Amino acid sequence: MDIRVGHGYDLHRLATKEDGGKSMVLGGIELDCQVGPIAHSDGDAVMHAVTDAILSAIGSSDLGTLFPNNASENKDRDSADFLNEAINRANAGGWAIGNIDITVLCDEPKINQYRAQICDSLQMLTGAPINIKGKSHEGTNRSGAIEVHAVTLVQRGAHG
Repeated sequence: MDIRVGHGYDLHRLATKEDGGKSMVLGGIELDCQVGPIAHSDGDAVMHAVTDAILSAIGSSDLGTLFPNNASENKDRDSADFLNEAINRANAGGWAIGNIDITVLCDEPKINQYRAQICDSLQMLTGAPINIKGKSHEGTNRSGAIEVHAVTLVQRGAHG
């Protein structure tokens, strides 16, 4: 059995809608929040980090290479498209996603009340167990941003 681990990361500045922030969407779930990401696509930092983790694990190009943030076709694009491409590439290479672990770092929004919905949304897309946790920036200079780290395990040859 061949097993690999991939790490993904994403970071977006946050702003109110009046200052250019988009709706806050994490893992495909829209959150009730006063701020949102400044982004070319829909700015779903969770899906971006998960996409990069899967691509990393299978040794593929990263999100920014596959879906450049200066390409007009990616303007306001649903990040589920990016994640589906990573899943399709994994499947084409014979890889199965074992699990995904996600850490969201931000002062706002607090994700605890959305954890189950985000996990369910991502599990429906990936078919893998999902774990997500939220952390604050603890008063550091990262306020006004959302950071996401994701780690995934992929395996092939498990059934043969």
